[in-house]
Amino acid sequence: MKRITLLLSILLCFAAAARADKNPALVQTVHGKVLDAESSQGIPGVIVVLDADNNRNAMTDSAGYFELTGVPVGRQSFRFILTGYETRLLPEVMITSGKMAELNVSMKETVQQLKEVSVTASRNNLNGKNEFAGVSSRGFNMEETKRYAAAIADPARMASNFPGVSGSNDMNNGIVVRGNSPRGVSYRLEGVDIPNPNHYSKLGGSAGAISMLNANALAQSDFYTAAFPAEIGNSLSGVFDLKLRTGNTARAEHSVQIGTTGFEFATEGAFVTGGKASYLFNYRYSNPALLRRFLDLKGIVPNYQDLSFKLHFPTAKLGTFSVFGVGGINNAKKDPAADTSKLTDGEIGYGMRNKAYTGIAGISHQYQLPRGYIRSVVAVSREISEQGVDTGIAALNNLVLPLKRSRLEQHTLSAGTTYQTKINANNTFRTGISMQHTDYRLDEKLFQIDPLGWRMLVDDDGHTSFYQGYAQWKHRASDRLTIIGGMHFSHFSFTNRFSAEPRLSASYYAGKHTFSLAAGMHSKPEHIATYQLKKVYKESTVIYPNKKLDMTRALHAVAGYEVSLPYKMRLKAEAYYQHLYRVAVEADSNSGFSMLNVENLTAVTETRDLVSDGTGRNYGLDLSLEKPFSNNYYFLLTGSLFRSEYTNYAGKTFSTRYDRRFQSNLVAGKEFNLANNRRIAGVNLKLVYSGGLKESPVDVERSKASGKTEYIRDQYFTKSGPAYFRTDASVYYKINNRQATHTLQLDVQNLSDHRNHYYSYFDPKSGQVKAVDQLGIIPSISYRIDFR
Repeated sequence: MKRITLLLSILLCFAAAARADKNPALVQTVHGKVLDAESSQGIPGVIVVLDADNNRNAMTDSAGYFELTGVPVGRQSFRFILTGYETRLLPEVMITSGKMAELNVSMKETVQQLKEVSVTASRNNLNGKNEFAGVSSRGFNMEETKRYAAAIADPARMASNFPGVSGSNDMNNGIVVRGNSPRGVSYRLEGVDIPNPNHYSKLGGSAGAISMLNANALAQSDFYTAAFPAEIGNSLSGVFDLKLRTGNTARAEHSVQIGTTGFEFATEGAFVTGGKASYLFNYRYSNPALLRRFLDLKGIVPNYQDLSFKLHFPTAKLGTFSVFGVGGINNAKKDPAADTSKLTDGEIGYGMRNKAYTGIAGISHQYQLPRGYIRSVVAVSREISEQGVDTGIAALNNLVLPLKRSRLEQHTLSAGTTYQTKINANNTFRTGISMQHTDYRLDEKLFQIDPLGWRMLVDDDGHTSFYQGYAQWKHRASDRLTIIGGMHFSHFSFTNRFSAEPRLSASYYAGKHTFSLAAGMHSKPEHIATYQLKKVYKESTVIYPNKKLDMTRALHAVAGYEVSLPYKMRLKAEAYYQHLYRVAVEADSNSGFSMLNVENLTAVTETRDLVSDGTGRNYGLDLSLEKPFSNNYYFLLTGSLFRSEYTNYAGKTFSTRYDRRFQSNLVAGKEFNLANNRRIAGVNLKLVYSGGLKESPVDVERSKASGKTEYIRDQYFTKSGPAYFRTDASVYYKINNRQATHTLQLDVQNLSDHRNHYYSYFDPKSGQVKAVDQLGIIPSISYRIDFR
């Protein structure tokens, strides 16, 4: 009944909006700032032209700000022109009546002043914002994150459409980047490393059910898949380098969204009318239990809420200050089965209680120098995660007994400073240092029958620090050839391990063709709980077998080619090779355990001693054909052929769990402009087809003897699961009124209800090997209003 009432309310609001305000002439104001790409100085005198009407233009002021009025609603393109700089084109920006568009653009100074003026359009946006990223980087913005079907405003789910990237499973937003475990993905926010920003995450993982970082609060951000620039450390595979938007200073604007997954409210504006200081808040509360009719939650009742904010304070003499933060709370519970004796084969009568709190808050300051800037950030984060598992015992009148308890409490202080100077049009230098100091408390224990009581797995507290530093140089030999070199340093105080990592890239732009090469070394410490794993022998001797583990290290090499095609399309290819070494493996020649197959630390608690003697390698070819949004449609077609392998303690080579061998994605969308852009309808589609995840064949006889799943030795991950196939779709309808924009959207994940295989296990009740499938169809409907 509640679900029906909610849907009726949404439809009534939308119908009222459709009848209101019949005036066909709707315009909007566009504002923003134009910066020099290397020095971050505002550029005065830039002409901002509406591409559809050259007579409608504006000029940036002495600080680089501009305001362009009278822009018609709908898709519009904007050109930024200044002699001595490469002309920029921002194509197909969505202009709505309910929210002002903010265009923040960086422009490159031309090296050869007398050459013919060139125009760079979406090429720069697609390749990322960071000018020191030579290859394997991709820029994305708020609109793109919300546009793709099944992305549900989640940056990680959006990134799963990029070449070389796939989702790890349908139950969370973990992504596999070029054959690497999702655990290798790192997040940065406003220039500092942050803990896993996902709801319902697991200890030591980088994924969760959905991101706490709502796309509506994000500015232009970058995603890296390999050979990172020297400023990026503490990562082996993918990196999200995220930025939060600043609030609109021209007027107050608000958004409200309600739907089957919950409620969202956002507000932004200036603190003082006419001032440059602004605020932005985005709050969300969700109760996925509303989808229980369609989504099999196995009896689990979840809910979550999160908040993102940014306060922006530019000053004339002291520079620009920003206060930012992201926080989330989530919990999920399930009661044990009322009568475990009535459970059918494969059913689990466990109960569970999970609670998690994550908060990140920081202050940044940027001071402009004559040809560069100094930027400093201080941030604090706090993580608390509590998990409990219980079960009912049928033989004891379904007495509820505990099985497992764990608690992580972690507090981190992060600080970093970056200095950048534009020496001249040819050379730019950037250097910086950062520090993370973490205080932690870890408790994890299992309840056992013989002997009766708790067995401690991890029971420790303390602190550790991680120090990083880098220096990098960008040399533009010409407008065509760019060379970037740098060095990254890191030191992990807990194990006293040090790493020096050279990075080098070169790119050559020849008209429609771009050639690129890059190589670099990278490293990442394990989660602190891995080092603190506790072993007790003969009830008295306590050791910590993993305290001598090294950081996992990797060498990346990438060669790329990109060509611009007719109809604003681009074809891109990247061949890559990654050598991973000093990988933690189990010190047992009969074991197939490697950290390269681990998504979180659940699998680590039952391992024997770990040593840094393992290796791995990923190599392959990524292809993509992309048409950014123009002429009311877009598409991105990607295909990857790759191998992902690892060696165990005995030196034998096996496929990793993520060795799918091939991956293909197609995302596409089409918009329809109605009633002079007062009505906009759209449809988005996503198709995924890939090889299945690898798994180890089950040893049935050993499993029967032990009562749990055992695998055939020396055949680790030799079995391929069925090929993965999934279809997602979304449709939306926008109504632009004079003071507001209304959007009704239906998003359907797994439209064909195809249940993909997840993993196999041994069921002791039936004595057979059984399979677990992934999620089926998940529909979600929402109504959103942006208003002023």
